Amino acid sequence: MITELEASEFHKIKHLTNACRNMEVKAVASGMNPGRVYVDDTLNPQAALVWVQGQSGYQLIGDFQNEVFRSELREYMETQIYPTLASLQISDVEIGVEDSRWEAVLEHMAGPSELNDDTQHVYLLNPTDERIERTEKIKSAKRSSSSRMLIQPVEGTQVIIIDEVLLKDDRLNNLSFVTYKIKHFWTNVDAFLKHGVGYVVTREEEIVCICISAFVDGNTHAIDIETLEGHRKRNYAALAAQAYMNECNDRGIRPYWDCSPDNIGSIRLAQGAGLSLDFNYQVYWYSISECMR
Repeated sequence: MITELEASEFHKIKHLTNACRNMEVKAVASGMNPGRVYVDDTLNPQAALVWVQGQSGYQLIGDFQNEVFRSELREYMETQIYPTLASLQISDVEIGVEDSRWEAVLEHMAGPSELNDDTQHVYLLNPTDERIERTEKIKSAKRSSSSRMLIQPVEGTQVIIIDEVLLKDDRLNNLSFVTYKIKHFWTNVDAFLKHGVGYVVTREEEIVCICISAFVDGNTHAIDIETLEGHRKRNYAALAAQAYMNECNDRGIRPYWDCSPDNIGSIRLAQGAGLSLDFNYQVYWYSISECMR
């Protein structure tokens, strides 16, 4: 029987997340980032549906042949999950999988709804990159300037680390944008300040771009970067990414960059930061309203 785990029980799916390359499910399972977990068996789970709050979507992990999920997941979604999604004003169900053999389960879940799918790219530092060293070594010796991104801000622009000082700076007109972004991925601001890294780019007294750790699993940090409308195509994202990547160098953080193949700007930023395509995974989605007809 499909059952939702309490947060204190998320460790029960660690053997499933260990096999995942997607680090967001690991961040949820460890309790670092908020989410929900649904399993086939509370004592010995072999498959799990993980709600990743920061992605506003799910990931399926474990045994794609699991009979409980194959037979019960559609009804469970209809009775237990769709009402919750509706309360969040979410109209489509989005589910990521690393193994496309989950498609039969997804087709059953979607019912009469059209099941759509697309590919997501994940960029990581090349394993041979000189910046990947043991964390202890990185902490004891700063990187040379040759391994750091070097982009100069234009006049009137500043790149500022997100810390308690910034979050209390009432001179910034849209400081609430920073806390909004943090709370989208984290339980609270304090958790982000303790475990995450982030920078903003300001123009005069306005925040125009932000780059933060959206998810954290050990020393791997998934990146979220956004430039506000009206300020795009002005190199602000490159400035934010530069500061973030240099911080990663200094702290021994492994950056993890997830983006869609049609987001050319994001891909160029990732490549400019020294990252290369490491793996792909599939994302499926379908309409709740069509499914409930």
